[in-house]
Amino acid sequence: MSDTVRIMTRTRVVVITTGGTIASRLDASGRNRSGALQGEDLMGQVSLPVDTDIDVEVRSLLQKPSNAIGLVDLLRLRQECQTLAETPDVVGIVITHGTDTLEETAYFLDITLPASPTVVLTGSQRAPHDPGTDAFRNIADAILVAASDQTHGLGTLVVFNQSIFSARQVRKVSSFQVNGFAAPETGPMGYIDGARVNVSMRPARPDGLELPADAALPRVDILPAYLDASPALLEAAVETGAAGLVIDGLGRGHVPPGWLEIVPRITAWGIPVVIVSSCPTGPVHASYEFVGSLASLEAAGVIAVPDLSARKARLVLSALLASSRNDEIAAQLRTLTA
Repeated sequence: MSDTVRIMTRTRVVVITTGGTIASRLDASGRNRSGALQGEDLMGQVSLPVDTDIDVEVRSLLQKPSNAIGLVDLLRLRQECQTLAETPDVVGIVITHGTDTLEETAYFLDITLPASPTVVLTGSQRAPHDPGTDAFRNIADAILVAASDQTHGLGTLVVFNQSIFSARQVRKVSSFQVNGFAAPETGPMGYIDGARVNVSMRPARPDGLELPADAALPRVDILPAYLDASPALLEAAVETGAAGLVIDGLGRGHVPPGWLEIVPRITAWGIPVVIVSSCPTGPVHASYEFVGSLASLEAAGVIAVPDLSARKARLVLSALLASSRNDEIAAQLRTLTA
């Protein structure tokens, strides 16, 4: 179902709604029903600056809480964005999304779409009916960013609480406050102040990853390392169908010593294993020499990815498995995440 809100007819931005808190209404339980509102219900309450020359079209693509977004949905969103990118008058795309998995969708689109037109994801921490809701302000800001000349060629961005973030760096940092997203490593790229969009940093961004038209994203599992964690889960993940693994490692990229009994067997089977740090800031690095250190894991064939969260590393590994030979994955991972 779609509707068009006509403001002025100069710059065209398409808003794709997928559900989430930003599209919630109260149900009989007194709790929020995520994704209950259609796109036109949201856009009817969005106010852009009066001198803004933007033609806004809204399309409701999904009606889901973001915990229910799946890999098939990511491919569908990507296809929708690709189709819009081929439409000459579309300068930007806004996707409204639940906040739980927003950073994952943003990163997947960033690595699999061209840099233009600008794609902006946003959501809200407070439902549209809540006092002090951030829903409509975030949508208006996202539209301004998507239409701005300053963001042309920057790829997929996230706009939240008047701040602009790169898809690679952004993380959800609060479960309820309106400043729900941040970039712990780098800070925001810029901000929105009324009608003014300011970009003070431009992210380094590799070329987008080509996916086959009939691509299916294979399953990649995340295994967290923690004090005395059992390595049995690693083997269980592979035996039940995981095509790749991401270890959410300790500190500089470490695991309990017992994991070194299992990991070499998995990599010898041709299953790619990636390790990242579970710390909010700081990369993995082979600084130590002991059983379970990053150096010992790399010697067993594990691929270290310095500056991604486990959730984002999972998506880039899945996309590479869908598009590359296994013997190319380590090199392509290093290129995409450099």
